[in-house]
Amino acid sequence: MAGSRRLERLGSEVVTLVGQALGDDPGRLVAALSGGADSAVLAWAIQKCGRSSRAVHVHHGWPGSDRMEAAAGAVADRLRVELTVVRVDTSGPGSPEAVARRARYEALERQLGAGERVATGHTLDDQAETVLGNLLWGSGLDGLRGIHRHRTGLVRPLLEVTRTQTRELATLLGLPFADDPANQDASYRRVRIRRALAGWERTLAPGIGRRLADLARLAETDVAFLERAGASARVESVGGSVRVAAGEIRTLPPALAARVVRRALRMLGEGHPGGRRDVDVVLRAAMDGKEGRITGGHRVARVGAYVMIGAEDRPAVPPPVPLSMRGATRWGTWNWEAREHLGRPEAFPLSRWRQAFDARALPWDEAAVRPARDDDRIAMARGGKRVAEALSEARIPRAERAAWPVLAVGGEVVWVPGVRRAYRGLVEEDTMGYVLVEATREDRWKPVGS
Repeated sequence: MAGSRRLERLGSEVVTLVGQALGDDPGRLVAALSGGADSAVLAWAIQKCGRSSRAVHVHHGWPGSDRMEAAAGAVADRLRVELTVVRVDTSGPGSPEAVARRARYEALERQLGAGERVATGHTLDDQAETVLGNLLWGSGLDGLRGIHRHRTGLVRPLLEVTRTQTRELATLLGLPFADDPANQDASYRRVRIRRALAGWERTLAPGIGRRLADLARLAETDVAFLERAGASARVESVGGSVRVAAGEIRTLPPALAARVVRRALRMLGEGHPGGRRDVDVVLRAAMDGKEGRITGGHRVARVGAYVMIGAEDRPAVPPPVPLSMRGATRWGTWNWEAREHLGRPEAFPLSRWRQAFDARALPWDEAAVRPARDDDRIAMARGGKRVAEALSEARIPRAERAAWPVLAVGGEVVWVPGVRRAYRGLVEEDTMGYVLVEATREDRWKPVGS
């Protein structure tokens, strides 16, 4: 009986919140059904609100995706909801999370019919994690707004419902949901933020998740006002760049000028509005014509009456060259030194620019210095990481990445100097021969933290 009373009380609360979020729009809803507890409860609550709906599951092609597809199918069968499964390609360049997110929303948008809206299962916890992540990233007031509740063709009805509530309700309802293995992979930034926030909730600031979500709601009102006030300023795409009239930026109040600049940076950066330093670089170019660079290596310069953002200087990319084992190898502006040593390893200083490898563990006659390829991965203690993602995490400017070298041995990337080395060919105490490799650039530039 207690379980029945809890189910009735919690179910009624969630349905009320979902109904309020959906509003009076009579259009049909398309539930983004991942197979997890959040989206399963969302699909159930939409039904309980008496709304017409169907479901779409996006299969990402990841190791746990078949499991999640099966769970989505089981939930749809239990709720007797029409389900469409869409497979997407997540192998493009960039962060795997960002690539998957973009592919997922594009797939959902393609599934929409006339008058339909996508409903996603983002919860209050997702909102809190997003606000915290944006705060750490330095994305300003826009970041404090967090996840948008409504966008064209999109609604997120569970932003006032916690993840604990959805999981409990899904369990009480007997919905056959599954846990996505990707939510336990600490190589993803969002997973690390989730764990940190959960720790603070227990030991530092109980209730911090709800307070962060409340902050998002407060910021939402202010952001909406500022957006309306700054909407008249024109931001235009020109080729691969974005331009803003310098005169408009100079005459606007500082809060609105910064907002217009962030709008321009968002157009250039696939939705990200840039950090404070990026905004300052653009404002300085508008005020006094000073040229600069922003995140990603994009150049900012005054061109006539406009500030141009995103004019990149693309370096020439040298072809692959074999790594000499007798001394120097030249690759573009990089100098490489590689020498083989016999016997047990000595005590020597290693760094992000100097590494030692077991001579017998890798085919050194097939060693080469070359640019990174789109499909390159570097081995980690568990699994692997895309080289493109490692370059981004190391804050290598986007304009530098095409001409950033990797050391490939037998076709496998074992080292990206200044960034990361692979968990292959590690030198142990009993190693009887090792190769010492050092990479340096002619200029003095090195990534932050080197």
